[in-house]
Amino acid sequence: MRKLIKYTFLSLPILLVGVVLLMMMVVSSSSDDSDDNFNGTPPVNGQALETAKALRKHLMETNKFTSAGASGALAVAQRESGFNVQAINPAGGVAGLFQWSGWGNFVNGNRIHSEGSIKGQDLPTLTLENQFKLIDHELKGSFSTVQEKLSKATDPVQGAKDWSLIYEGVSLDDGQTNLAMITQLAQQWEAYFNSGGGGSGNISSLEKLLGTTVGSGQCYALSSFYVESISGFRLHGLNAYQIGSDNEADFKSHGWKVIFNPKANDLKVGQVINWGSGPVAGDSSVNPYGHTGVIASVKGNSFTTYEQNVGVVQIVQKENRTYDSSITSVCEPPSK
Repeated sequence: MRKLIKYTFLSLPILLVGVVLLMMMVVSSSSDDSDDNFNGTPPVNGQALETAKALRKHLMETNKFTSAGASGALAVAQRESGFNVQAINPAGGVAGLFQWSGWGNFVNGNRIHSEGSIKGQDLPTLTLENQFKLIDHELKGSFSTVQEKLSKATDPVQGAKDWSLIYEGVSLDDGQTNLAMITQLAQQWEAYFNSGGGGSGNISSLEKLLGTTVGSGQCYALSSFYVESISGFRLHGLNAYQIGSDNEADFKSHGWKVIFNPKANDLKVGQVINWGSGPVAGDSSVNPYGHTGVIASVKGNSFTTYEQNVGVVQIVQKENRTYDSSITSVCEPPSK
């Protein structure tokens, strides 16, 4: 039996009102999607970034992770798989975002099948949705300790350490952990999702980097990482002594203050400090690039800094410095 369909024709004014209301609903729905309103610079782009956002949202909404806790987990996921949902290492028998064991062989155990949605070596079942199910299953079961810790985390670096140590089951001093990498990535993710003014700067974040290598290992890489962790933009240029002038427009647009040829009383905790040829950077014939660091403390004409690549040692170190006229500029973060 055919179903009788009754058509109703609307007058033009009513139809136009309906169209306008529909457009308003679409715009409103789009503008309410605050998950994408991030102003920082992410460590990855493209599909990897979309996967990272989805993972963060799931960890925070379903497993009640704090932002810091989720950033720590993302740092480890990036190290493990680069956010490639179907990343596979046949030799190790591991697969997925967190390289769970049991894919093809059991040399490292068998965790990937524990929830049941991911089947054998059936690639179509290795989906993001099924991996979320596996994460939930483990965080509610054998790995509830890490869920408890990351639901209370206030420090993304500690979050990355807890996830790596407990969920991955690898000690922090094991080379596989790559502590320097996950430390840097955890702070970058937290800066991306929570970009904005940093007051006197994220000095505590640099303290945690002591003894590690940031980026290329050059002095410039540490200052660039520090600026990005606060305001989400990367320094550009070649010479450390020109950081203030090369990036002046970006600094000012993000609320930073740049002081050229500063006096001793201009120095403050949290500033990026840049040197030209002189006692710190050395002679220009040997080092034409200058030097840069971040001020950790100030007392009269003396101050301490976080610096990298001091004496050709490419790790973050704390240095004692004295004011001199070779300082080309200091760049001061915005106040909270």
